[in-house]
Order: sequence, then C-alpha cells, then structure tokens
Amino acid sequence: MKKSIITILIIAGVLFALFQLLPLLVNNYLNNNAERIVSNMITRTNDFAGHEVRFGDIQLNYDYRGTFLKMESVEIMPGESLEDAEKIKFHLSFDEASLTGFQWVDFLFFNSIKLDSAYLENVVLETVTPDLEELGKEGSSEGKEGKDYQNIGLNHLRVNQVSFDNKDAATDSVRLSIKDLFVFADGLNLSKEDRESPEALFSVDNIEGYMDEAQVHINEYRNTIRAKDFSFNTTERKMVIEQVAFNNKLEKYAYVNQFEKETNWMELSNGRLQVDGMDFQEYFRQGRIIADSLHLGQIQLEVFRDKRKQEDTSKRPKMIHEILNELPKQLHLKTIFIEEAYIAYEERPDTQAPSAGKIFFDQVNGEISGFTNIEDELAQNDTLTILAKGRLMGKGLIDMKADYLINDENGKFFMTGSIGGMVLAPLNDLIMPATRVALKSGRLDQLFFNIEANDLEGTGEVIVKYKDLEIEILDKNYERDQNIFRKLGAFLANKVVIPSQNPNKSGKLNKGEVYFERAQHKFIFHYWWNLVLSGLKSTITGETEEEMREK
Repeated sequence: MKKSIITILIIAGVLFALFQLLPLLVNNYLNNNAERIVSNMITRTNDFAGHEVRFGDIQLNYDYRGTFLKMESVEIMPGESLEDAEKIKFHLSFDEASLTGFQWVDFLFFNSIKLDSAYLENVVLETVTPDLEELGKEGSSEGKEGKDYQNIGLNHLRVNQVSFDNKDAATDSVRLSIKDLFVFADGLNLSKEDRESPEALFSVDNIEGYMDEAQVHINEYRNTIRAKDFSFNTTERKMVIEQVAFNNKLEKYAYVNQFEKETNWMELSNGRLQVDGMDFQEYFRQGRIIADSLHLGQIQLEVFRDKRKQEDTSKRPKMIHEILNELPKQLHLKTIFIEEAYIAYEERPDTQAPSAGKIFFDQVNGEISGFTNIEDELAQNDTLTILAKGRLMGKGLIDMKADYLINDENGKFFMTGSIGGMVLAPLNDLIMPATRVALKSGRLDQLFFNIEANDLEGTGEVIVKYKDLEIEILDKNYERDQNIFRKLGAFLANKVVIPSQNPNKSGKLNKGEVYFERAQHKFIFHYWWNLVLSGLKSTITGETEEEMREK
C-alpha cells in the first residue's frame, strides 16, 4: 500500500512537472519560430497568397487558456510573383496588434481562427486591383492559390484608427479612401458561408464605429462621393453622416465639354444624413436595408445642362418605379424626411444668350413614404407617396403631392399641388435666355394642378389665376432696347395673343387642359415641368387636350 501511494505521488509529481514545463517548451518553440508561424498563418489564405510579411517585435505566450500574441511594426506587401499578376495586391501595416485567447485546436484541426480578443492600432491598408468588373467575372475558386479559413471568430474586437486606399492598377488612381476609422465589436464571426454568400457580410452581437472621412471616386474619376463624420451603432440602431456630398472635380463648362453629347453637371453639398431604427442584422446577414426613417437635411443640389451640345436620344433615364425595382439591394425605408433643401436647375440654351437660364426651389421640406422594393411590403401597399413644400425662386409657396404606383408596369402616378402668390419678374432668369422674351409685369395669385400620368403620357387640369401680365421683346443682345418693331410686337402680343389677366374683367376663368407625351430620353423633372407647362399654355391659347394630342 505504501509503495502504491509513493508511486502515485511520483506519477502525480511528474505530471505536475510536465504540466508546468509544457507551456515553457511550447513558448520556447513558438518564440523561436514566431515569424515563420505567423507569416504562414497570414499568407496561407487566398487573399494574401504570394505576399511577404515583415515583422518588428513579435511575442508569443502560451498557457492552457490559449495563446497571447503581440506584434509591433508589421508590414505585408506583394511578393515578386504578384508584380504582374492580375489579382488584388495588398499593402498592409500596423503599429501594434494584440491577440488573446488564440485556440490552437481550432487552427490545427478545424482550419479556423478563434480569439477571445483582438486589438489593432494604427492600421494602414492599400489595395491595388485591376478593373473591378473584370475581377468580379473570375471563378470562385479558379486561380486561387491559398486556403481560406473555415471560420474566424472574435469575442471582442477593438480597432483604433484605420486608413484605407483602393487604387486602380492601370491608372494608379484612388477609387476608394477611408480616413481614421475606429471600430468596436463583440461576438464577431466570419464563416466560409458568409464569404461565399453574395448577400451576407458577417454575424455580430453588437458593433459601433466612427470614421472621419470616406471618398469614392467614380465616372472615370471626374466625380467624388464624400462622407464626413460617419458613425453607426447597432445597439442604438442608428447611423449618421454629418456631411455628405457629390462633388465635381471640374467646373460646369469644363466638365460638359468633355462629352460629345448633352450631359448633366451635378453637385450635391452640405447634406446631413441620419438613419433611425435601422435593422443592422438584416443588412449584415441578408444584405437588406430596412429602417424606420431617413433624414436628409440641408442638402443643396445644383444641376447644369448645356443645350448647345447634341442631345443624346439613346439614353432612357429610369422612372421612379423602375429605379426602385432595379436597385441592386432590397430596401424598405418607412419614411424619408427632407429638411430645408435647396434645388437649382441651370440651362445654357441653344441661343445667342450671354448667360444660362436658372430656376431654383428653396426651403424645401418633404416626406416620402412607402419607399420599398420588397415584395411582401409592396403586396400590402404599392404606393410611394411624395409630399413636398417649398418656395419657387424664393417667392411663390409650393405645396405638392405625388403618388406613384410601384407595381404598375407603366409607372402610373398622380400629381396634385399649388403655387401661391408671387410677382412674376423673378421667372425672367429662366425665361429670357431661352426665349428672348421678358415678363415686364404681372402677378401670380394662385396656380392649381391635378395630373394623372405614366411612363408614356400625362393628362389633367391646370387652373392659374394671374393679373397685370405684360411682356416685352428683347433685342439680339438680350437687352431691353425697345425700338419701334419690338414695341409693336410686344403690344400685339399683350393685347391680342396673351390675356393680361385670368379670370378676365367679366369674371370668366379659363382652365387649362394638360397633355404632354414624355420624351423618353429626358429626366423625370423635365416631364413634371412640361406637364404643368402644357396646362399653362392651354390656359392662354385655349387649346384642348384633343388638339394638343393631334400636334
């Protein structure tokens, strides 16, 4: 019995010694081979195959709870075999990476990475890629050299300051840049199924972050989409961009002159975007954008077009129902709020006018409901409703409503609204350059419109009440130089052709009928404007819908 006890104690002592000694032996091996082991863990994947890794200081510390890894001054770059290869090249560096709770069993037997926590400091990533469309045509496994992990799981992730640039391999121009990104996440998991899914990104319990700035360069690097002060939080279900913009790198005429045919120059600035009640899990797992509300505040949108360019009749801008149905992702925004927006359209007419004509709307506030392309939502309600109020040329108050039937194959919509009282002289900024006619006097008391239209044509009614309308004809230099012929022409127009007021002196009110056939290559705003304009012309000329159809 005594010998048995001694034997057991000896065995127990040996096991205890081995238990204490094993981490020392493992740590000795790991630290002597740290660079090779960690480098292999990185370059074995498909994305980093063919890359080289350089380390500053690297430390590994193993115990039975897992392995602690700390790396300082790490750089990953393309190897010689990738210099001319048509694949993504990575340049990645960071000042510090601290990883805790690394599980060797998952790595060695299940080809997976499992960590308790990861902390990354001052990460700089640059990717150089060939044409993105051509890259997307590659087979899912064809040409891949590495072996991706089956699963990457992190209990806690902290990333402190990330900068990222994606460059075009052919031009060395930046497509996408991110500056100073900070991320905090818990329960993050990236599986093989996530990588192979076109919709899923990853799964996560909660994640929040902040980014100083992001820029995307598009249209052969002529335009930049810019987001400043971007933050998101899955717990609060909220996402905010304090400044959003769509900028042109060229001035109006320099931009449009790069194209043979008519092309819009457009800029959007000073916008603020806030999403509330966002279902981040739907986005991470299914790629669907679902939220309670989207607020767009302080947006300034300016559009310019040069009519002296040849018109491109081959283009067919999408109507609202087509835009929604052809979006690459499913989305459902219960309500979109537009607050204090400014919208301006400027057009250089095909005349000898010295300047462009301009129309603008300010103090625009609106609400859009039913903005969705999800079939289940459309089955319950397929009407997208737009409510908007604002001012025309800083004067006349506008109040309008438009209802779009998203499931209607012809894009049927209904548009009603009114414009309040204003003097008409401010409209000369739009009328004079295109017509060589100026409004000498006149006041709009009120305008009402009620229109039903679709992708092809629209009809309806316009009622406009005005008084003291008088025009004058400009000279060839678009100046108010009134010789006898121009005075006579204006006199005849004012006395014979154009009624000076509506209703007339006897109280008769002329109502205008609406008819306009949509020009398929024109944008929807052109369509809206000409539907109302046809009613204004009908009010003055007395033309009926049938007569306008015959024309």
